[in-house]
This record gives sequence, C-alpha cells and structure tokens, in this order.
Amino acid sequence: MNDYLKVPRDEPVPLSVLELDLPAPTIGWAAGLAEKGIGTVLDDLGRLCVARVDARRLFDEHREAEVRRREVMARIERQAEEKDGEFRAQLWPGIPADLMPPGAAPAAVMLQLDKDSQPRRQSVLQEALSNSGELTYHSLAPIPEDAA
Repeated sequence: MNDYLKVPRDEPVPLSVLELDLPAPTIGWAAGLAEKGIGTVLDDLGRLCVARVDARRLFDEHREAEVRRREVMARIERQAEEKDGEFRAQLWPGIPADLMPPGAAPAAVMLQLDKDSQPRRQSVLQEALSNSGELTYHSLAPIPEDAA
C-alpha cells in the first residue's frame, strides 16, 4: 500500500492547502475560524494551520451547506415553474391558424371572436320559450330623464 502518501492524524492542515478545496470565508480565514471557535497554529514552515479534526469539520459543514443550497435552489425552481404554469394557464390561447379566413387580418378576426363571445340579449320569443317565468321589458323609446 502507498504508505508514503498517508499523513499522520495529528499533523495540522495549512490554510493554503485547505483553501484549494474550500472557499475562504468572506471575512477572512482568521475571523471566520475564530467565529467558529477554531484555533490556528503555525507549522514548522511558518504557515497558518488548523487541526485535522477542525479541517474535517469545515469540510462537513461545507458539504451540508452545499446540500442545503441545492435543496433551496430546487425549491425555488419548482416555485418558478408553478408560477410560470399558472401564468401560462391564464394566457389566451389565441386563434388556430386553420380558423383564420383567407385574406382576413388576424386582429379583425380576434376582435370579431371577442365580440361573438360576449353574451347577447335574448329576443322576446327566446325569453318566453326559456320557461323562466319572467319577461324583460325593452323599450324602444328613450326613457325621459324626469320619469327616472
């Protein structure tokens, strides 16, 4: 086995080596480590180092933070997809191309379809045949202002 690659458990990890795999805290290594209660020591070369158990703890915290970040991003993505689906469901689907008469302007066809979709007043005959029991009086003459 490669015994020459094994590092003793009690040997400290230099911050310069740690920084190869972990991003430096935004407030700097000294303040970031002090905030977490991790002490630093100087190795025989004069480099700032942390104990291996503390380095392992930093790696574990970084892994957990990455998992949380991925979960948050997945949740945000799902919410965005749901909102997009709701938005798209509210959009008017438009007019299929096969319903467009030849030579007609699309805007004119859309306006006509909108007008056709509005409710129309029923004729006296239609209202009588609906068996609702009520008839609506529609005057042909304008109502005088003093009568209202």
